Amino acid sequence: MPNFGNFKKLSCCNTEIKEAELWILKDFKGYTKRKLFIGRCKKCGDWACLQIMTHTESQKTYYNLYNRIEAVKTIYREKKRIIQQLPNIKANSLYGWIYGHNVQIRNKKGEVVQIRQYASDFGGNKSLVKRIISK
Repeated sequence: MPNFGNFKKLSCCNTEIKEAELWILKDFKGYTKRKLFIGRCKKCGDWACLQIMTHTESQKTYYNLYNRIEAVKTIYREKKRIIQQLPNIKANSLYGWIYGHNVQIRNKKGEVVQIRQYASDFGGNKSLVKRIISK
């Protein structure tokens, strides 16, 4: 699952679920940017889901973790609001809108000796894509 910083992660039985399905959901009743991560616990086999949504007035993001029967009810309720499904999202992958970020590495003379190109998402996650070494 993506890293949410200090926020909740998709987990069950005190273990983090490393792979999940992502549902992008329709906006409703004052909430936008709605996502639902759905996974199964490897220990007990029960369903778990993490609902993420942003309140339109306060711009506060809410993270709701549901396990077992509450997760099944949430999945069933949100099934009719799916816009897009993305299967097998892994813990170290980027999600959402992704943009490029370039970093220049300079030597003591101020010359650019290396350029590092990163893919970044708006959650703060980065992944190194390419290194360009100049002579």
